[in-house]
Amino acid sequence: MTGGLWWDDVVARADDWEEEERPRRRIADDLGYPDWVDMVTARARQHPEDARRVCWGCVHDRGLKRFVRWAAVARTCDFCGRRSPVDFAAPLYELARFVEGCLRADYDQPENVLFYDAESDTGWAGDVWDNRELLEDTVWADERVVEALIGSFDTDLQWCEGEPALFMPEDHLRVSWETFCDYVKHTSRFMFMRPDEAGRRLADEQDSTLVRSTEMLDLFGETIEASSLIQTLSVRIKLFRARPVENGDWHETADTLGPPPKSDTGPPASRMSPAGIPILYGAFDETTALAEVMTRTGQASLGVFSPLRPLKVLDLRADRPVPAPTIFENASALARGLPGFVEAFRDEIARPVTRDGREHIDYVPSQIVTEYIRRVYRTAAGDRLDGVLYPSTKNPTGVCVALFATRADIAASVGARARRDAFLRFRPRSPRRLRVRLGRDGRVRGVNAV
Repeated sequence: MTGGLWWDDVVARADDWEEEERPRRRIADDLGYPDWVDMVTARARQHPEDARRVCWGCVHDRGLKRFVRWAAVARTCDFCGRRSPVDFAAPLYELARFVEGCLRADYDQPENVLFYDAESDTGWAGDVWDNRELLEDTVWADERVVEALIGSFDTDLQWCEGEPALFMPEDHLRVSWETFCDYVKHTSRFMFMRPDEAGRRLADEQDSTLVRSTEMLDLFGETIEASSLIQTLSVRIKLFRARPVENGDWHETADTLGPPPKSDTGPPASRMSPAGIPILYGAFDETTALAEVMTRTGQASLGVFSPLRPLKVLDLRADRPVPAPTIFENASALARGLPGFVEAFRDEIARPVTRDGREHIDYVPSQIVTEYIRRVYRTAAGDRLDGVLYPSTKNPTGVCVALFATRADIAASVGARARRDAFLRFRPRSPRRLRVRLGRDGRVRGVNAV
């Protein structure tokens, strides 16, 4: 085949992939609030015009509060009796229409979805709820308001999941991530990003109702921005780095305490990088740094690195809450699933892994995502990230950091003496020789200078 024909064939196949590509999944919902409310209320049935007014103080869900403020027409609340110099209470029947319209995004009537089952207690082949059960479970508001809403719904109305064969929005991304982990561990590790990648038999095919592996990394990138998971580390922080010592060979320089060199024989596979790709692991405190590297009582070297500029990192610490929109907020189904998605990824990163040979498989999902963050991901401002913060597996209160640094990125290392783009410096007076005692649970129980 000639060069021209070969290239034409490649372009034609690329065009086919683009045509077959699914619409990109978006976390953000671009529909304006008034238009969204109109769409929601159009799904609801007509409710009796209850003359009572409810204020935003009587509802506690963020989405319900916003609607009441938006629809307010009165200055007195008929439920709590409060008054206001401005309109702050909305008609109850308008709130009821809004609640029903929002619920219909995830729920429907069983006669529209389920099969009749004479042997079932409810008469339907699936879970069914009445108005009280569903509203008490979903509406966060004062008890009197919830009772009034229940009374405004048709008494014979029953509810079931709108798509029983699919996962609810709160679980969809979490299950998609778990499926992705299994897929890259046991089915496809290097070709999963190609649009034309496919299983050799039916059992290898991906579940079309979940986020496909080809979309997972881009979706993770959107999640970083939507969940505000980017943190800036000050140049004042200290990054503690420890290494076990064998046969009295102490590590006291930037090269021996820093990231390992590029080599065909190392570095070995680690939590966030496959074998052969260096990364700098450390912690924000001495105890965590020692606990992460020590497998038994013995000697260790400990040194300190500091940033030369502020560092942007992905913050996966467990104490960083992810916004959790409810069904009553103008948020996409994907946005409602973000907390479970991020929690599942945190669990994958922080899960203890026994070095028995299986770590080469168990580390694969976190290695793939870390490489995406390191090589591909950019912030909204076009910046790269410098690393990842994550909870320690050896110290419950400890925070670990993995920086995308090689020896050339450290100012005091041999390979960086002539470089101006180094972003870390080694503190040459920081190295300490330590004797570390571990307890039976693997935690650090004592540290003494040698």
